[in-house]
Parts: sequence; structure tokens; C-alpha cells
Amino acid sequence: MAVTIHDVAREAGVSLSTVSRVFNNKGNISNETKEKVIAVAAKLGYRPRSYKRQENTDKKNIGIIFSKRLSNLIHDSFSFYSQVMAGVEEILIPHNYEIFFRTISGKAKEDAVVINEIIKDEKIAGLILTGYDIEREIILKIKKGNLPLVLTDNEVLDENIDCVVNDNVSGARKIVKHLISLGHQRIAFCGGPLSHNSLNERYQGYKQALKEAGLEINRQWVFFCEPSFNIEDGYNAALKIFTNPTPIPTAVFAANDPIALGVMKAIKELGYRIPEEISVAGFDDIPTAEHTAPALTTVRIYKNEMGVLAGKRLHELIHGVNPKPIKIVMSVDPVLRDSTAPCP
Repeated sequence: MAVTIHDVAREAGVSLSTVSRVFNNKGNISNETKEKVIAVAAKLGYRPRSYKRQENTDKKNIGIIFSKRLSNLIHDSFSFYSQVMAGVEEILIPHNYEIFFRTISGKAKEDAVVINEIIKDEKIAGLILTGYDIEREIILKIKKGNLPLVLTDNEVLDENIDCVVNDNVSGARKIVKHLISLGHQRIAFCGGPLSHNSLNERYQGYKQALKEAGLEINRQWVFFCEPSFNIEDGYNAALKIFTNPTPIPTAVFAANDPIALGVMKAIKELGYRIPEEISVAGFDDIPTAEHTAPALTTVRIYKNEMGVLAGKRLHELIHGVNPKPIKIVMSVDPVLRDSTAPCP
């Protein structure tokens, strides 16, 4: 049975009119509510009716695709991709595109069937693939089908494919340099698998900042969470780091905020005070970050703006504007809060 607007409203806990206003870009809807409705629609596979901002009947569809393995998408505290999608809609709705969301499983054979159906659909004008967790083979299959395509928070190395990514190396360098400026020399790193481009770049930024300051990397203070990298993984990583023989680190840089939240939980349970004894910094600036105790120092990624740029670039590709592939790198900024302090 097809998913209806009633299903979206019920799952999101909002009224039918609110869902309608979100998908028609009308009314004064908060960003938080808009992100939640879009995320629920994506989870359920809801396909909104045609937007009626124009009378043009020659509409074209835009698909936003992400992997089912992005299990945190629907959680407000981890609304990275829902904010990206909100930005895409913001820029494409006025151009009279119909937007639909589709998830893929991460299983090559199943995903190939889904992508083949999309490529053959003559009403599909272009696709935006969101997140690192989409297989390279699937991306190349779409490219081979000559369908306008833009990646967000992902890139395919050695291939000419338009993408919008973040300056992860610079962001990591900035936040680690901040810790160094506070007098910290024993700085631990908790990250995810280096096969994840963004997390790998953040690790490179960490190493570069230490090298520039003349500090050695202590391998006992470096931990990679695999295959997932969430709060529980950060918690377990911190337990291992801080139960090693002394000296212990005086600061921890986590490659994303969920890992940082787990690190903070473990540090508190071990009896250390944050930031009086140990400073903690994360990356992404998820909504929860400013509400932790203490509030988390992190690196802000401009998620909505990523979606806006991806939408603009896809619109250009559809109309043959600047057809040569472009890589857009978004700047990021440290957000200094209470979880970091001068080294004791």
C-alpha cells in the first residue's frame, strides 16, 4: 500500500496541514519541524504530490537517495542528512521540480535493480546521492546512464562526478590547534573507519596539527570505531584509552559528535571532570551538542547550505550550464563551548 500524507503526519506527530505546508514550501514552519517531516517522509518512502508553484505541466522528478544503513537519519539529534535534504528542496521547489526520496539497502544486487528502474524512468531529471554510505559501483552505474548527478557528503576519487563536501582536514586542524593553544600536548583521537572519506580526512587534520606543533602521536591514544561510529562506540573507545597505563591524555578530539558524546560519558563514569581535568571536542555540531553537560566544543558543518548548493548544481547540470564536473568544498568553523579548557 502506498504511503500517504496521513502516514507521514502520524509518524512525525504533526498535523496534515503542517506536512502539506512543508512540501509546498508555504507558511512559517520551523527548521526543526521541516527537517523532522522530511526525514520521516524519507524513512517511509513517501512521494509528495506535484508542487503547484507553477502551472507548467512538463514537470521533471528529482530523486534524493540515501542508504538504509544511515539508521540515525530519523533521530532529531542526528539530523545531518534531513537538513541537507531540506536545503535541496529549498532551492529546487521554486523551479517546479517534483522531489521524491528513495533508500537503497547497501546490497549491490538489490541496489542495482532500484537504480536501473530509476535510470529508465524518463521523468527523472536528475539525482542527488546523500552520504558516504553508497557503494562506488552504484554511483558509477548512474554516471554511465548519463543522468545528471550530484553527491553530497561524498566523493568518488579518480572520477569526474559533481559533489558537495566539507573541508574536513581544515576543520580538524582548527579544532586540534585550539586544544594545543590551551596547553594540551597529550591529545587522543577517536574516529571511525578510514574507508569513510570524511573521517579519514579528519584523522589527517588531527595528525597535521600535531606535527606542526612538534607533538608525537601516541598510538595508545588513537582508536578507530568500526564498523559503526556512534555514542556507544565512543564510550567503549574512551574506556580503552583511559584504562591504559599513565600518562593519560588531557584532551580528546572525536571525529564526530556522537563519538564525542560517548567519550564524555565514559570519562565521567571513570571519575574525571570535564573540562577541568580532560577536554573533549567533536565534529559536525549536531543539535544535541549545545545541550550536553558541559556543552560540547565542536566543528560546525553547514548542512542546509550543502543541500542548497547541491540543488543549484543539479539544476545547472539539467540545463547544460557549466557541464564540466565541479567539486564544491564547504568551509567549516569551530564552535567553542564549555567542554574544552586550559590544560590542568
